[in-house]
Amino acid sequence: LKDGEYKASSKGIGGDVPVTVTIKDGKIAKVEVGENSETQGIGSKAIEQLPAAIVAANGTEGVDGVSGATVTSKAIFDAVNTALATA
Repeated sequence: LKDGEYKASSKGIGGDVPVTVTIKDGKIAKVEVGENSETQGIGSKAIEQLPAAIVAANGTEGVDGVSGATVTSKAIFDAVNTALATA
């Protein structure tokens, strides 16, 4: 992966879920989820938990979605994978 910041978004329950993936030294250093309208307490759990899990796994493979927040989890995974495809 090429170092830099990559942005993408995918459809969640409340609309687009934008993510920014930061690549440093060829690895995922940071995943940030931007402004979104996902459901508080449900989709927000995925937004809190998944970025760190994706960084730890250096990708989405092997990272489980958050129970009850399937659509938001998938939106984050799809957006991260789209961003990584351009990295």
